[in-house]
Amino acid sequence: MKRMTWMVGLSLTLSLHLGAGAAFADQVSGKGEINLAKEIRTKLRGDPDLKNNKIDVAVDNGVVTLTGTVDTSDERAKADALAKVDGVVRVDDQLEVGSNGVKTTLADAATTTKLKAEFLTDDTVRKGDISVTTNNGVVTLSGTVKSEEARKRAVDLARGQDGVMRVEDKLTVTPAPAPAR
Repeated sequence: MKRMTWMVGLSLTLSLHLGAGAAFADQVSGKGEINLAKEIRTKLRGDPDLKNNKIDVAVDNGVVTLTGTVDTSDERAKADALAKVDGVVRVDDQLEVGSNGVKTTLADAATTTKLKAEFLTDDTVRKGDISVTTNNGVVTLSGTVKSEEARKRAVDLARGQDGVMRVEDKLTVTPAPAPAR
């Protein structure tokens, strides 16, 4: 009986050690963590939507921690997805969505106001129903315009503003109905 108990105990001990070894085999440490963080930073900086954001990357035992600020929740999700590379066990997303400080908020408000004024005075764009928001230099245009020409003009006017990093075009072209006969 003692021999059976000893064998079961030995089996259990070996199983635990071998199982733990397999679990740790996928984790990265030392230089591997540095290379992993570098790979993720390169992916984030190479993405056109994320390159204007400050995102810090830290890796510890295969867990990636993202900190900093992004412009939108879509960018947050994109950063999270880009951080999931080989060797990553989990992503701890601590990114904040929103503007960085009062100065940026004021600049964003000024950009939005100036752009709305330009839309009102532009013959091609003013007949549209365009909503303008600006966050950290990213202008988002949404709503409807009467033609593809009006959509392109609205986007071009937004891109021409000082301090605009990027324009997100969410405009829909809805042609005016044909006159009734």
